[in-house]
Amino acid sequence: MASTETERQYPSFASRAKTVFKAWLKEPAQISSLVPSSHVLTEEVANRDCVRRAKLVVDLGPGTGETTQSLLHHMSETSHLIAIEKSEVLMEPLRKISDPRAIIINGDARFLARYLAEAGLGAPDVIVSGIPFSTLPQRIALQVIEAIDAALPKGGTFIAYQLSNRIEELASPLFGEPEVETVWLNLPPLRVFSWVK
Repeated sequence: MASTETERQYPSFASRAKTVFKAWLKEPAQISSLVPSSHVLTEEVANRDCVRRAKLVVDLGPGTGETTQSLLHHMSETSHLIAIEKSEVLMEPLRKISDPRAIIINGDARFLARYLAEAGLGAPDVIVSGIPFSTLPQRIALQVIEAIDAALPKGGTFIAYQLSNRIEELASPLFGEPEVETVWLNLPPLRVFSWVK
C-alpha cells in the first residue's frame, strides 16, 4: 500500500489538471485527455490479480500518475514499479510519488529494454500503457509495441487504456485478440484493452 507520506506529497486533482493543461499546450499530440484519469478508470486498470501477484509492473505514459498510484496501491509490498513518462512537463507530479517501490523515469517507451536492464529487476509481469497510440506516427507506435512485446515474457499481461481502437490494430498481430472494457465514468470515456501473452 502507498504510504501516507506519499499521499500527502502527491498533488491535488486541481494541481494535476493544471499540469496536464500545461503539457497539452506544449505537446498536444502526447496528451490524450485534458482531465486526469478518474478513480473508476484507474481501478479498472489496477485492481487485478495479475497486478497483485506481480513482482515488477511497468507503467508507460503515466501522465500525472493517477494510474501509477493505483497500481502501487494494489501491488504487494515486495514488488516494484517502473513508470516511464516522455513529457518533461508531466514529470513534476510523478516525481512527488515517494513510494520506495517506484522508479520514475523521464524517457521514451521505445527504449524500454534499456531501462529494464539499468533497473536490474528482471522482466515485468505486467505492462500498462496510457500512451495515446491514436496520435503517434505509425513507425513510432509499432516500435513501442515491439518494445513491449520484447520485454514481456510468456504469461505476462499487457493492459492499455485508450480513446481509440488503434491499439488493437497495432497489438493484435503480436498478442492476439484482447479483452475490452469501456469505462464510461472517465472524461473522455476510455476503453481498457488487455492481453495475456
